[in-house]
Amino acid sequence: QDVQMEKEWVGSMDGSVNAVIRAQIQGYLTKQVYTEGQLVKKGQTLFQIDPRTFQANLDQAKADVAQKKARWDQTQANLARIKPLAEQNAVSKKDLDDAIGNEASAHSAYDAAKSALDKAQLDLGFTRIISPIDGVAGVAKAQIGNLVGPGTVEELTTVSTVDPIKVWVPVSEQEFLAAQASKPAPGQPKRKIELVLADGSVYPKTGEFAF
Repeated sequence: QDVQMEKEWVGSMDGSVNAVIRAQIQGYLTKQVYTEGQLVKKGQTLFQIDPRTFQANLDQAKADVAQKKARWDQTQANLARIKPLAEQNAVSKKDLDDAIGNEASAHSAYDAAKSALDKAQLDLGFTRIISPIDGVAGVAKAQIGNLVGPGTVEELTTVSTVDPIKVWVPVSEQEFLAAQASKPAPGQPKRKIELVLADGSVYPKTGEFAF
């Protein structure tokens, strides 16, 4: 649980990762599932978008896939029937070409329907807004009932890691040159440094310079 900090802190502290949480699909917020300021786990649900429209789209996409698959099966069967007849000159070349074209077209339509199904499944999954990392969840910046999604500038919240924590410290040129002159040689352990808080107490965890 090392932290990166300066001996006398006059800068700012930050999580090593600060994830801005936004909605990936457009919809109305129906739930806030986390407590502000509490630790959350990666994959934990933070917000819920109304899923009904996206569930209906998924159901429609499934039905479309089934329909396109039936059409493709039909054209495959027709092509399989016509091929041997064409070899015996029992049907015209145009009939064979039509059967080949119909099968290819039906196959493409089936592939497109499957892609639409995959997207519908993804969109439904995006109605559950999750944390991408372990960390502390911030204040909710969107309210229940808000319309959120791409095209809106509103972020929903942030999640920040707290182990480790970075401390950003502005230093003067003299301080920088002194630090450069006294830094350990390559291969030597990094200097451990401590953080003195505003009330004079020392933060219990030591840190080290990152850069």
